Parts: sequence; structure tokens; C-alpha cells
Amino acid sequence: MRLHRPFVSLTFVAGLSAFLILPGCKEKPAATVKEVNSLDAKSGEAPNPVGDPRFKEFFDRVRAYMKVHNAADARVPSLKETNDPKEVSTREKALADEIRVERAGARQGDVFTPAAAREIAQVVVDDFNGRALRDQKAILVEVPVKVPPAINTDYPTTLPLATVPPSLLLKLPTLPEDLEYRFLGRHLILRDIRANLIVDFIPDALTSRIATE
Repeated sequence: MRLHRPFVSLTFVAGLSAFLILPGCKEKPAATVKEVNSLDAKSGEAPNPVGDPRFKEFFDRVRAYMKVHNAADARVPSLKETNDPKEVSTREKALADEIRVERAGARQGDVFTPAAAREIAQVVVDDFNGRALRDQKAILVEVPVKVPPAINTDYPTTLPLATVPPSLLLKLPTLPEDLEYRFLGRHLILRDIRANLIVDFIPDALTSRIATE
């Protein structure tokens, strides 16, 4: 599993400027994703929950999924070094199809167990509640909001892969290199990177008011 390097601590302060505009003052301009991520990269002495007992069952389920992933990967012909996106996409789809066969009965919650989902969703909510409204908007501007997730389906290639803020990643359970967290609307997705597959998701993990607009 990859480990995240800790950064120098910097506390996020939630601003009220998005709600209160004093006479004679201009509204603070909207933040950008780049600005938020830059601040996050300097922030965070955040706990990196490798081996956190709260997530033991989650880590067990992740390891079980990776066995399926690795077995499927071994059955798909290796991709020679290439810059041809069509060849990359073809192998990606072949890997996803193999995984789908192995996980034909997979359901939401198979990896994000109920206990882990509650803990992880709380981490996400606490992180967003600690951010100014303008920063929440900046993070969510990339998030596709109209497409509901489904297990074993492709992450829509026509939609952006919304960035998860670095300091939030530090607080979430560390994943193997072939998996990542992404947002899809209010839902937190567990995505297989090389198969572009939605492995599991936490429904309504993000309860920010902005996310529901």
C-alpha cells in the first residue's frame, strides 16, 4: 500500500465571507481547485489511518478485491509500451470485463462495510465543514452531480475525474496503488484505476449544502 508523506501543519478556518457581505466590501472572489489543492498540500498534519482498527474489516475487503483484480489482470494480455489511447482503452475494458465476471454478484457495501462507511463519511463531512464555503464550491465545481453510481460499471469517461483534496486523502484509509477515491455527486466512489471501474461507493457521503444544490 502506498503511504502519504505528512506535510507541515496548517489549520483550515471556515470563513463567513460567503454569507455576510459588509457594506462597501466586495464579495471575496471564488476560489479555484488549484488554490484549494495548493493550500491542502501545505496543510495537514492529518492522521494517516494505516492499520487503524476502525478500518480493519475495510482493509480486509480491499485486499480481497485486489486478489480478484490481480487474477483478472493476469488473464488479460499485457499491454506493450504504447501511446495509443485506443490500445490503452481496449485493455482497460478487457480488464473491467474480467473483473465483472468475477464480481457478478457484487453489491454496494461489499467493500465499504457499514461500519467503515459511517466512519469514512464522517471524515468527509468533518473535512468539508471545516472549509470556507468558497473552497467547498471550488472542490465541487468538478464533481459530476447528475449521474448515480452503480457497482461494476465504468466511471463515465465523458465526465471529469473530480479531484479529492490532498488533506482529505490524508485522513482517509490508505488504498493500494490501483484504487482511488473519487466523488460522483454526493457519493464517495472507490474506483479501480486501471479498469476504470466503480468497485463500491458510499451513498450521500457528502452532505454539504453546496453538494445538494
